[in-house]
Amino acid sequence: MSITPPSIIPVSVDYTGRDYYAIRAELITRIQDRIPEWTASDPADFGVALVEAFAYMGDLLSYYIDRNANENYISTAVQRSSVLNIASNYGYTPVSYRQASVTLTYTNTSDTDYTVPAGTIVSGDVITGDTAITIYFTVLADAFVPAQVDTTPGTATVLATEGRSIVIVDSENSDPTYGELIGTSNGLPNQNMALLETPVVDGSLEIYVQDGDQYIKWTRVSNLLDYGANDIVYTTNVDEYDVVTVIFGDGVGGAIPNKYESVRAVYTVGGGSIGNVPINTLTTIDFVTGLSESQTTALSADITVTNLSAAIGGSDPESTDQIRINAPLTLRAGNRAVTLQDYASLSLAVQNVGKANATASIWTSVTVYVSPVRLSTDTDLAPGLDDSGTPTLEFTTLSANVSSYLADKVLLGTTVIVQPPTYVDANITIQYSKSAQYTTTEVETALKTKLLTYYGYNGMYFQDTIYPQDIESVLRTVPGVNNVILTQLYRYGGSAALTTLTGAPNEIFRFQESNIGIGSI
Repeated sequence: MSITPPSIIPVSVDYTGRDYYAIRAELITRIQDRIPEWTASDPADFGVALVEAFAYMGDLLSYYIDRNANENYISTAVQRSSVLNIASNYGYTPVSYRQASVTLTYTNTSDTDYTVPAGTIVSGDVITGDTAITIYFTVLADAFVPAQVDTTPGTATVLATEGRSIVIVDSENSDPTYGELIGTSNGLPNQNMALLETPVVDGSLEIYVQDGDQYIKWTRVSNLLDYGANDIVYTTNVDEYDVVTVIFGDGVGGAIPNKYESVRAVYTVGGGSIGNVPINTLTTIDFVTGLSESQTTALSADITVTNLSAAIGGSDPESTDQIRINAPLTLRAGNRAVTLQDYASLSLAVQNVGKANATASIWTSVTVYVSPVRLSTDTDLAPGLDDSGTPTLEFTTLSANVSSYLADKVLLGTTVIVQPPTYVDANITIQYSKSAQYTTTEVETALKTKLLTYYGYNGMYFQDTIYPQDIESVLRTVPGVNNVILTQLYRYGGSAALTTLTGAPNEIFRFQESNIGIGSI
């Protein structure tokens, strides 16, 4: 589960002192103070009925007054729409759907060489609950697949990302470059046009506005107020239902599309943690650029496809709790990076950045460490790094985005370097005593689950300090556990000891089941 720091857990306005029963009792007490002889208690009595009607009305009014108060503040709002609106006022853009990436392997069993073009779409089914959902991946580059030699098939590997690009060809749009028609300009300020498909992969949207007999690509920006009347820019908004709306300027901050001109959108539909498909899931070639359906079927008879490794990097939209943490940090930085905390806070405003930290020995050279957003359901042990510790395409993209975002916010003469985290494994040995009604397996499994959850990726940050007594306190809340004592806590590869773990600016601690020792007291 995603761990919410206690300091930002919402504390709602409490209206229980003004609920139905409290108001009813107060009204009866007030009436009896003024009319002592009135002692009616029968619900059928008209006076009692009138009191209860007022109490009911007061309860409703109190509820709505307090809910309205709650929804006005990011720390107490419970509706996602409220949190999104407040974050937007802060200038913060929450992370949306991110697409997974995977390496595909083509196998050619024919005596003919093939070149499988970029844009080819492959698919596979994943089971969610009782439902089979088809997941599509789009190949990013051409792949030459050599013919089989003797009994050895030809093979080739290529990178693919989850999702399918929206390409609409109709009577008004013969060129698929410009995508689907999302609206026609009415010439008025602040026009809103919603995309027709959802979910939309974060960063995939391109908007083209008709200008006579051609289409001009407009530029997406974070804030229209930063631009002039003739700048062809737009911004976007994502609501609580993940519907993306394109917003144009008012002729002062951003240009207005010419009246009666078409607006088209190219974007990728997909993304999310569901795209992190397991090995050997993507086995169907659905579409090959430039080939008909029958030709694609013929190609599939000669060439097979699969993924020999699991897809990684797909993530769902930023949770409401994460937005509560990150949005105020962005506001505090004031859109300028002066202190090291400013660098970290501003980096968190970049989509898909889940953690950030900054360090520097001199002010002219700042190193920013970032790692990507992950959900509690994600299983990769080193987000942003592959099995060999090399930065993934996801981190490379994230690094470029952070560098670009900070470029105009740093002091003149300052150089910013964006680096991945270093994941440090922690060894831990736990001794416990349990209640008699619980089995050893139940308790030890629960202890491991609690440790791996509470101190999982979403609960850890750069440069954390982990105290043994804090871990003991957390583990004592496990049902069936009477007492917990840590006998060892140390960095993997270090000398066995019981010590407080303190991370360096680039380090994120992690616990793995293989590094947990458990025994009874």
